[in-house]
This record gives sequence, structure tokens and C-alpha cells, in this order.
Amino acid sequence: MDHIIQSVPVREAGHTAPARARLATPEAILADARFVSLVRERRRFSWFLTACMLSAYFAFILTIAFRPHLLATPVVAGEPTTWGIVIGFGMFAYTFLLVAIYVARANGVHDHAIAAIVSDRS
Repeated sequence: MDHIIQSVPVREAGHTAPARARLATPEAILADARFVSLVRERRRFSWFLTACMLSAYFAFILTIAFRPHLLATPVVAGEPTTWGIVIGFGMFAYTFLLVAIYVARANGVHDHAIAAIVSDRS
């Protein structure tokens, strides 16, 4: 498909008639230098968040493997809750935080940049 056609109502001489407007083609958007840069930036940011998540999980697993007594220490003496449980729940919170950071950036930066590229190409 060479281009996408959309009917747009146009007001001429007191009546509405459909007009044809040209929209951006996927090929044009994919070839845009701003889009290529945005994809590169988004990929780099995604890999950074992935590295943060994997580092936290590996640190937790390695602590369980090599220093289990640290995680078995009670938070309050005489109580059954240990630091391992607290840190385990903290891992969930950390995961949600990283997802929230990604979503905020995707909605705030990436979506606006893509909309600007598409509107410039239309």
C-alpha cells in the first residue's frame, strides 16, 4: 500500500463534501532520522531498566546462596518476620517502580515524539 487515504469533511460553498487527505506512510516514518533516533534511545533506556532489574534479582539470589544468614535475621528480635521477607516484598515494589518509570517515559516522551513525527509527515 503506497499511502493511506482518509476521508475528511471539507466545508465548501455551504455544503460538506468528502476530501482526501494523505497520511504518513509507515516507510516514511521508519526512514525518518528522528524516529530512528527515538527507537535507539528507547532501546537503550529499556536495556538500562533491564540491567537494573537483573542486578537486583541477581544480588538477591546471590545473597540467598552465599549469605543466607543475612536474610534470615529477624527484623525485630523475637518476631518471625525476617529481612529476607522484607527484601522479597521490596523486590516486587522495585519491579513496579521500574515499570512505572518506563510507562511514564513512554507516555510522556516517546508518544509525543512519535505524534510529532507522524504529524510532520502527514
